[in-house]
Amino acid sequence: MNKWWLIFLLVVGLYGPATVEAATVEKQFEQQQEQTEAPKTESTTVSTIGTLIQVILSLVVVIGGFLVLMRWLSARTHGVKTAQHMKHLGGVPLGKDRSVQLVKLGDQVYVLGVGESIQLIDRVEADTLDEEVTEHLPVTGSNGSAFLDTFKQQLAQIEQARKNQ
Repeated sequence: MNKWWLIFLLVVGLYGPATVEAATVEKQFEQQQEQTEAPKTESTTVSTIGTLIQVILSLVVVIGGFLVLMRWLSARTHGVKTAQHMKHLGGVPLGKDRSVQLVKLGDQVYVLGVGESIQLIDRVEADTLDEEVTEHLPVTGSNGSAFLDTFKQQLAQIEQARKNQ
């Protein structure tokens, strides 16, 4: 918790409100005119170095905060990455905003209709499907014909199994 206070104080200190010496625009303009006429001294060099240090420290704080955030998010979502019980086997577009999807969840393969809502069309045991087909089933990309052929074969097998029952 102490490191968060330190980071907060650094950010507030670096980006805190700056005081304005002149109250009006005319006074600011006059001061700028006087400063440009005056010969440059070492104070401008020190000011430039101070600004450079402030920029570098700000960058370190921002990058450090980003790294801490990414590490925290990675640790927090680590369980989600390892628990991949669900696998998307592919889908076939049927029209605008409509498709049929195959999803493997555990030892079941679900045929889902996706449109305005998601509806279960059929549930199939993964053992009844060819293991080789479900393992290497291509996910549709720009060319969904390979999946479409496999999908039609699997639907034909399901229909044949229902007729035999």
